[in-house]
Amino acid sequence: MRPENEILKSLGKVVEDGEWISEKYDELRKKYEGKVFAVKNKKVVGDADTVEELRRKLETKGEDIALLLIETIPPKNTSFIL
Repeated sequence: MRPENEILKSLGKVVEDGEWISEKYDELRKKYEGKVFAVKNKKVVGDADTVEELRRKLETKGEDIALLLIETIPPKNTSFIL
């Protein structure tokens, strides 16, 4: 089990990664539109067509997916019903 301060530090990094994605959204859209990707420390560390494929790639690299921000950029003209 991770110490509480380590968990809080990891959560803070995920928040920073989310802000980075927002800042770089247009740039990321050009490269990752329609993909699932993972971000760690403001860097894309993997991408794939499906979450399962991304999980396998990240585990092969030795990444702990619990510490990564997993995101997707849907294709343009995609509608969501909420």
